[in-house]
Amino acid sequence: MQLSRSAFLFLVFSVVVNTSSAQRLTQDNGDCTGALFIADSVYVQEQAVRGFGNVLEIKENPAEDKQWFEREHHTTWYKFRAPNTTLLTFTIEPKNIDDDIDFLVFEGAIPGICDKIQGKSVAPIRTNISRNDKDNHSICGLRKDAPDAYVRSGVGSSFSSAIEVKGGDLYYLVIDYQDRPLDGYTIRFHYDPPPPPEVPEKSEVAQQTLRINVTDAKSGKPVQSVLTIEGMIFDKVVEAKGKSTYEYRMDQYRTLKIGCVQKGYMFHNLKVKGSTDSLVTVDLKLTPIEPGAHVVLEDIRFVGNDVTVMKNSQGSMLQLLRFMQQNPTTRIEIEGHVNGPTYKNTKEFIELSTGRAKAVYDFLLVNDIEPERLSYKGYGNSKMLFPEPKNKDQSEANRRVEVQIL
Repeated sequence: MQLSRSAFLFLVFSVVVNTSSAQRLTQDNGDCTGALFIADSVYVQEQAVRGFGNVLEIKENPAEDKQWFEREHHTTWYKFRAPNTTLLTFTIEPKNIDDDIDFLVFEGAIPGICDKIQGKSVAPIRTNISRNDKDNHSICGLRKDAPDAYVRSGVGSSFSSAIEVKGGDLYYLVIDYQDRPLDGYTIRFHYDPPPPPEVPEKSEVAQQTLRINVTDAKSGKPVQSVLTIEGMIFDKVVEAKGKSTYEYRMDQYRTLKIGCVQKGYMFHNLKVKGSTDSLVTVDLKLTPIEPGAHVVLEDIRFVGNDVTVMKNSQGSMLQLLRFMQQNPTTRIEIEGHVNGPTYKNTKEFIELSTGRAKAVYDFLLVNDIEPERLSYKGYGNSKMLFPEPKNKDQSEANRRVEVQIL
């Protein structure tokens, strides 16, 4: 996601900022998967969350550990992107000087990062767990002149060292109160050099309403679901859950990719072409999990005649991972297919399709899906959806990965 550059206009020592008030916190925001996105240079959280969310993700660490909290206590997770290549610092300013706030910062562009944080296969790049300094109004954060990336618990500096960032880099920030929160806080981001000011748009784009209805494909009954919507906001994936009907306002003529995952159902993907209609209605019909059911992972793409998964396939890979995590008794076969019209199903085609299926298999294994739940097979060009493709889209449809429920 690209941050609005108007949110980051800095002049020498004075700052012109766009300030956002916090969204209403829920228990989900106490977990990495529920991280709130901060799009502005100043973020005000009026009331801190109590508790650690649905899962105790950070725990059982020695008190002397420099990188990790001993455990989560009262946590909220955030994520943000760097607006340009610069030096990042920030401050976390508690409203009540008696609040002792600690924080960790993680690099965010890692597939399955939340699971890897919980498994400690990803470590923080900045940490500050020191005791609050009331002479400094209990403020903590990152600062240019701070020498250490990690500051352990006890008496120590309230600031860790700055981070050199590149434009668009994603980061996760987890804030933790060791004791019960007394009040909220303000987060202020600083960049040196600052990003250039945004040139305002000359005209506003017409808006339309997007309505998404999710139902059971057999009974027609509404199904509460977890959605991901790509394309509604530039370079951002909108996530939502807990409803069967969703409604949004968006710019006209947006081409969308909508993904849907729900326990007990096959995951579902749908592409919606842009239009100028005032109302765009999308009906997602979920099929209950049954042996033999197939799902095409349309957005898993590979580099040329290679088994390397392209970076823009991460969304579909993670959707498959979430499906396997939500349905722990499900076993699948991962099927690889290639586009090879007018050719026999050669050994090279079979090896290439097998390698692509194995790349998805390996991704699931790395993210702790049990091997006995997985198998993979390459079919070469023997099951092309379009034996004589007429255009690029049909050729791409032949070059795919499918999942079959066993």
